[in-house]
Amino acid sequence: MKKIYYLLLMFLTLSNFVYPQAHNFNSPIVLAYFPSYSETWATTSQNSKLREIPSFVNYVFLAFAKPNLTYTKNSFNISGTGIEVPYDGCALKESVAALKAKGVNVILSIGGETYWNTADAYNINYQQIKDLVDDIGFVGIDWDFEPNGSFAQIGSATNVQHFKDFITNSRALMPKNQGYIIACAPSGVGALGGQINDDTSSPYKYANRNSLTGETDTNLYNATTPNNGISLFGFGATGHMIPVIQAVGDKIDIIAFQGYNVGASTNRSIMYDSFAHYAETYGFKVVAGVHVPNEPWGPYYTYSHQSVADLAYHIKNYPQRVGDKDGIMLWQLLMTSAAGTGYTFMNVSSQVLNGTPVATAVANASSYSLATYTGGAIGCDPGTGPTTYCGAQSYVATQSYPTANTQVYYNCKIWKNGWWANSNEVPGSNPVWTVVSDCNSGPGCAGLGSEDFGLDDLMSVFNDQNELVVKLNSPNLDFEKIEIITLQGRKIFEKRNIQKECRVNKLNMTTGVYVVKCTVNANVYVKKISIE
Repeated sequence: MKKIYYLLLMFLTLSNFVYPQAHNFNSPIVLAYFPSYSETWATTSQNSKLREIPSFVNYVFLAFAKPNLTYTKNSFNISGTGIEVPYDGCALKESVAALKAKGVNVILSIGGETYWNTADAYNINYQQIKDLVDDIGFVGIDWDFEPNGSFAQIGSATNVQHFKDFITNSRALMPKNQGYIIACAPSGVGALGGQINDDTSSPYKYANRNSLTGETDTNLYNATTPNNGISLFGFGATGHMIPVIQAVGDKIDIIAFQGYNVGASTNRSIMYDSFAHYAETYGFKVVAGVHVPNEPWGPYYTYSHQSVADLAYHIKNYPQRVGDKDGIMLWQLLMTSAAGTGYTFMNVSSQVLNGTPVATAVANASSYSLATYTGGAIGCDPGTGPTTYCGAQSYVATQSYPTANTQVYYNCKIWKNGWWANSNEVPGSNPVWTVVSDCNSGPGCAGLGSEDFGLDDLMSVFNDQNELVVKLNSPNLDFEKIEIITLQGRKIFEKRNIQKECRVNKLNMTTGVYVVKCTVNANVYVKKISIE
């Protein structure tokens, strides 16, 4: 028995670069669909590139992959996946890495309206889905299950079982404690009690429909007439997620319900409330879906900056869910209308969810900037990207730096800009740049010891037998990001949202000196460490 135990322990040590842990939701979820085919759209008001999504959108559903996708690990050949970006898998990996670097988590969305229309769609190879997720750098998957292109029959016993199987089988290969996210995007009426699927123990059960809405059943089946929510109880899809949640709710991280195309009900918060009731028991995050006008079915209800801000305020301050990081989802990011754009709707949502007053957020809906991608993210070749020293990219004189607090390496120091730095505004010769720390790892710089740059007593970096340990000594702070970088500038390790300690298996590291770059409370600390 001991032999089996030690063999298992050795396998786990070799197969995991660090000890695994669940994904850390460290801020309210601001999530938007980004259809992969939309990269070809030409816009004048907003960027249409995946890699240029601004950081106030902190989660992205990249849509859509085929449920029965085919993919060979390490091939980066996405031709059999259903993803329709106008470039190859290596460029997609670069885009995902560029977003990850600024805190935007990309989730692969599977299904949609069109990919469920054949029986073959249900011949799913979950291992190939996981291989694609791992190779490209997605943080997980979203099951966008719309059988036959709609929600009309989603509440049937067969489709409920399909939904359970999707969650169970994908979670088995992509465990929660290894940081994988499993999400789904059901109908907005999925947690309200229906005539087919109901939960008599829920306050949102079918029998309570009249007391919850203050309405009679006059418009129960009349979804095109404005009402206070009674029509939401009359769909065939109503309640379809109840048996799914009761069976596998603990395996789900995010339920981003589609709170659109549900008719003329002006009561949009009741859908969130019904999912929140189950979230308290099963532990998932609830994200309320909204739509840039007009909805395809209708329009019977038109979202506006004001109504989305009001919904975000309701979510942020919902008594049972305060601090649980629930949020807003949008279909879809590149849509535009007279009411606003995907970006303005997301900007409003982000502001309110993070504490900005509703009126202020609505007034500032268009107050954001979009930066053009300037390179540096890693594609298929781990050595790609500009040269890096002490965790910062080398300064490029021909490049401008539009984002304040961007760190660069120049002349044996790490610098950061206080505002937009134009090209040829060289660090040390212009007040836009200020020194962050010394950096002795660049060409011609003295010293290859283990000196600290701003570490003080905040953290410790040390060798412990076969592991490199990065430990935070403050009880009130967590690591936002830890990176390990060779002196040649190649990043060999990165992990986000770590609590107090990170252990890295040194079997994956050759003898030499490495730079350990830690981000804590928006500050960057760097240490060089020798690995023997």
